[in-house]
Amino acid sequence: MKGLKELLIDADPLSYEPANPADRQELHRQVILRAALGTGAPVRSRWRPRMAVSAAIALALIGVSVVGSRSWSVFVADLQAAPVRFEVRLAEDSPAPGLRAAQVSSSRRIYLQDAAIVTNSDIATTRVIAGPGLSEYYVGIEFNASGTTKLRAATSSHIGKLLAILLDGRVVMAPVLRSPIGSSARISDHFTRAQAERIVMGMQTK
Repeated sequence: MKGLKELLIDADPLSYEPANPADRQELHRQVILRAALGTGAPVRSRWRPRMAVSAAIALALIGVSVVGSRSWSVFVADLQAAPVRFEVRLAEDSPAPGLRAAQVSSSRRIYLQDAAIVTNSDIATTRVIAGPGLSEYYVGIEFNASGTTKLRAATSSHIGKLLAILLDGRVVMAPVLRSPIGSSARISDHFTRAQAERIVMGMQTK
């Protein structure tokens, strides 16, 4: 035989009040049941835990947003401010006194002359150049008067040999010279647009 509590639950005195939220209906049911059973135990609302959880989630999301924003700002600042060291050096295929070895790829090594012909101070402007591929970009360089003079003089006597272009100490190109280089050059190392833009900005940073 069902007790009073079970009968009241089956009767569901608030089932015909759809306008009230489910949580409020449950709260009213508990009040009615406890009053009928003569218990004075306080009824705990389930709203507070839900509000606490919601607040915790909101704070967590705010924290993630702040951290992400700071990380991104630092990253962008570093990206824009970091200089890129540019050098052009004469090079050889074989070792010789006064030359130092440099790795171009896993299977290719060349030997660089100690002194750089031109550096960042010899650059007038740099720009991004679209390559033949959809995601291939080059870096175009225009030299100032001093850089043009030094580069033409050095390359005129090095025809048929190697010319190494270095970025931050790493050889990115080592073509064979076919003719003297004048006032401009192009670094075509199959860069993405982002890489090319990064190099262009870095080479202009003093």
